[in-house]
Amino acid sequence: MKYNYHTHTYRCRHAIGKDRDYVEAAIDAGIEILGFSDHSPYIFPKEAGSYYSGHRMRPEELEGYVESIESLKEEFKGKIRIFKGVEIEYYPKCFSETEKFLSDAGIEYLILGMHTFGNEFDSGSFYVAGPNGASKDQFESYMSLVVECIESKKFLYVAHPDIFYFDGDREFYQKQVERVAVAAKKNNVPLEANMLGFRGRRHYPTKDFWEVVREVGAPAIFGVDAHDPAALKDADNAIRDFKNEFNVEGINFIEDEPLL
Repeated sequence: MKYNYHTHTYRCRHAIGKDRDYVEAAIDAGIEILGFSDHSPYIFPKEAGSYYSGHRMRPEELEGYVESIESLKEEFKGKIRIFKGVEIEYYPKCFSETEKFLSDAGIEYLILGMHTFGNEFDSGSFYVAGPNGASKDQFESYMSLVVECIESKKFLYVAHPDIFYFDGDREFYQKQVERVAVAAKKNNVPLEANMLGFRGRRHYPTKDFWEVVREVGAPAIFGVDAHDPAALKDADNAIRDFKNEFNVEGINFIEDEPLL
């Protein structure tokens, strides 16, 4: 693996290791480009009150995040290229303010990572990544938001695009996936095969999803989704195993052409 844009830090409160540990692990693994993309802070609406997410960086931590990455970028110049991004949900009513906050701080790219939807901040939103009895309407609404984000071209790529757990009508499922894949192809926005999900034997990556991606010819990318420096060292093995199990022949994976 030559590059990974999906790398977390301890600031999200569910990853381990120092920022430096991730850089050193990436270099040891032969990775040439490392993008940090911790779970983004969000500028929530007034009705959120004093709410703080327990699974994302806080707004006051962003400055230290950027400074740490910039310092590592300078220290390891010539050994690896380092970029500073975030993985972010899409809450339409407060996205613009958050996007400006991130841009002003020097964030260089956004990865769309929608774990929830249906509210204007995390609390009270519908969590998509687990058995939840989701309806067709909920799944369709979620996929419509993903398409909207793809068409906005504000995002480098879509992280774990198959994270929504939907065990209903498979024909309906495939039609909704096709909408996302067509949008991704039209706008040249890659869809991520998520190695955290694969390594952890979660319900994603989903074969039904990737069969549609193959048929449509949408661009795809591997993402380590590293919450532990060791995941970067094992990335090549995880990708090899994924290719063997999912039979990725014909899927348009971007493996040798950097996005940044």
